[in-house]
Amino acid sequence: MDLEGRSMSVFSQDVLWAKRDAAGRWHSLVGHSADVSAALAALLDLPLIGTRLQRLGRVDEADAAAISAKLSALAFLHDIGKANRGFQARSDADALRVGHIDELAWVFSIRRGAEAVCDRLCMRLGLDRVAAWLPGDNPGLFHAVFAHDGRPWALGGGERQADVRDASAQWRDGPDDPVAKLAPMRAALDAWFGNALADASPLPDQAAFQHAFAGLLMLADWLGSNPSPDFFPFDEGRPEDRMAFAQARSSVVLSATGLDARPARAAACRVGASFAQAFAQPGRPPFVARPIQAETARHRARLLVLEAETGSGKTEAALWRFSELFRQGAIDGLYFALPTRVAATQIFERVKRFRDNVFPPHQRPAVVRAVPGQMRVDEAEGARLPDFDVQWSDDGDRAVRWAAEHPKRYLAASIAVGTIDQALLGAVRVKHAHLRAVSLLNKLLVVDEVHASDAYMERLLANLLRFHVGAGGHALLLSATLGAGARARLLGAATVPDRAEADAVDYPALSWCEDGVEHRQPLGSIGAGKTVHLEARTILDDPAAIAALSLAAACAGAKVLIIRNTVGQALLTQAALEGQATAPDGALLFRAPHADGRSIATLHHSRFAEPDRRLLDAAVEAAIGRERPDGGRIVIGTQTLEQSLDLDADLLVTDLCPIDVLLQRIGRLHRHADRSRPEGYAVPRAIVLVPAARELYRPGLHAYGLGSGRTGGIYTDLRILELTRRLVEAEPIWTIPAMNRRLVEAATHPDALAAIEAELIAEDPAWRPHFNRRTGRHFADLTAAENARLQFDHPFTDFRIESDETIATRLGAADRHVAFGAEGQPLPISPFGQPVPSLKLPHHVAEKIPVDAQPDLLETLGQGNGFTFRLGPSVFTYDRFGLRRNA
Repeated sequence: MDLEGRSMSVFSQDVLWAKRDAAGRWHSLVGHSADVSAALAALLDLPLIGTRLQRLGRVDEADAAAISAKLSALAFLHDIGKANRGFQARSDADALRVGHIDELAWVFSIRRGAEAVCDRLCMRLGLDRVAAWLPGDNPGLFHAVFAHDGRPWALGGGERQADVRDASAQWRDGPDDPVAKLAPMRAALDAWFGNALADASPLPDQAAFQHAFAGLLMLADWLGSNPSPDFFPFDEGRPEDRMAFAQARSSVVLSATGLDARPARAAACRVGASFAQAFAQPGRPPFVARPIQAETARHRARLLVLEAETGSGKTEAALWRFSELFRQGAIDGLYFALPTRVAATQIFERVKRFRDNVFPPHQRPAVVRAVPGQMRVDEAEGARLPDFDVQWSDDGDRAVRWAAEHPKRYLAASIAVGTIDQALLGAVRVKHAHLRAVSLLNKLLVVDEVHASDAYMERLLANLLRFHVGAGGHALLLSATLGAGARARLLGAATVPDRAEADAVDYPALSWCEDGVEHRQPLGSIGAGKTVHLEARTILDDPAAIAALSLAAACAGAKVLIIRNTVGQALLTQAALEGQATAPDGALLFRAPHADGRSIATLHHSRFAEPDRRLLDAAVEAAIGRERPDGGRIVIGTQTLEQSLDLDADLLVTDLCPIDVLLQRIGRLHRHADRSRPEGYAVPRAIVLVPAARELYRPGLHAYGLGSGRTGGIYTDLRILELTRRLVEAEPIWTIPAMNRRLVEAATHPDALAAIEAELIAEDPAWRPHFNRRTGRHFADLTAAENARLQFDHPFTDFRIESDETIATRLGAADRHVAFGAEGQPLPISPFGQPVPSLKLPHHVAEKIPVDAQPDLLETLGQGNGFTFRLGPSVFTYDRFGLRRNA
């Protein structure tokens, strides 16, 4: 849009500054304000961003240009607080650090002395014209202007006025009057926004529109604050004609960063890749789109749930939907959200390969790995430097990688693969939440591995989806099988299907909601399916017995996958296996390569360093994946083996777990039907490890991931676990995926859960305390989610971030990352011969260690087999078994 760009010829010689760098270069307040305003205008000019905001504000297309001009004028005012004396004094590096947001809040507060300053400032800038756009009882847009640093200013209604700090000394009149120095801002405002200021018609007052504007202004401020030559270089106090420069530069910047998707869309349309071309791999026969992929791609609903068996091609369905919607102009990008950092790392390569097939070489949007601590774009790795700079491993275009250089900007990338947490941070009351939420609006949001077991995360995801889809965005939820209750809640259906109706839902299927009513589309059969023989064995607490049966199967030539619920039990099982394996049988153990050429016996779980996890992932897939060699092999691990990896075991040994998780694990059993199997393993077999006692509530079972203990729990709903065990015992033969729907509803439907709870209490009143605690935790989780969620349906003036409040995307204490290599010290070497930049300590391990403790390397284990280190009062070993605390 045209910002009425006209040159300014006269500016005060005493120019206010807004940005400075360590080299002494600086940028005027007028110049920076022009940059951010022009960036916001350019973002609003993008077809999808503009229409998303219009939808949230219920704006007629005929009024869109006038509203954009007014929003751009508001953006021009975002840094007027920098005129205060304390901030301007920071041109001296030794000056006290004074801010500009809450200091401005004092001006607009009802505090004593502020009214006179407010009147002078409003008169100096002519803000009466801006006030005409804002309803007096709903000034949310004005408050949003001054939240551009990621959090709301201190000014609020009622009791919140007490939070406003006294800033009278920064604004009093007299010599060096800050308000008088804003005269050039008034001159620029009148010159560049005269037509908008002359139009007194109000701006939209919908709450969601206010929140979206706040996020868009944050994005514009990030763009406009980049002083690199390719973005908005400093004007050195010469802001004449800056608006014309900023307008031209904004167009270039949006194209260079990929925020303007039109060049990439035109390139993708020219290529016109078919499904077979989009997923082509050297040496593989062409892929033909299955019904789940073809129907998912062309469905008209904005929010879809795709349920299909593990290995059926849900990832390809999501990527193909992205391709089709992108080429149609319905979306500008993709965020692929996975449950874990490791899963995101694994999918990253698949998304990158797909991107390479769909876009021509020189017009490919960058693929960002949106995992904090892993700065990765395509093949390039980034390293953080002082002064917030980044050094990349090649000389690629920095503008293309702009979104990858800070976690808060991840979701602004054209294509990003990361964890669900990055998306959920756009739905909770944390700093820069609005930036994340708005950056998603023009993307296809894909959420993989959606389950029904976490009420807190489900409520946050539903909150994000309401805002995203309400603005006209697109989202796709992927699940092996999602219980009817969770599916209805996420889709926004008014009612949950009863048990009989839920059992009758087709599988695989697409589900969506219209006017509060859930609709479904069957997708036909994926293939012949498989008949799995299950056996419940009461050896959950007997690692030796687990090792013996696994070793016998491997000696018969079977690939055995053992999944334990906890790292502790996985380690005990590995130790038992190594104790039983004789010299010839040692080759049956899973091994990973060392940098010196050796192979190291090990297992797979979450307590390995990131570089080693990538190595272990590749080694596991090589051992029991699609291209596996002949012969027996045993791989032991935890939940890290049930997601994203393409595994194909002959025998599955697994701890008891919720039914949807069990089906996920069974998906790693006989995954590729066209393979010859060793004698005795032609039929898929799964051994489910259960406790000998029937009472799952008994103390101690949390050590096996069943129920909860002092440090929390993994699978805490014993009703689902009890129903899952009964299914295994009562129906030892499952036809997958034909039975998936009925199995999941039998163990997760609200009716089934209510019935088993009543039955168990009637049989044994000792169950009652567990159910009382579970009910209390459930409602506590829902309350926590309600308190944490960003209320897009409430005015922006209600948005609040408490300084002493910690809000997370997952309940429970946060894990702790321990960084090595401080003060130029060499990085320790892993048991696989790789440098270790950091390790993650589980929260229950790190809870008694001081937060400021730094690691002290104690010993390097012989033959490059790892190291030990001290952290606070504790000593840890990192070796082929992963990270563990010494006794």
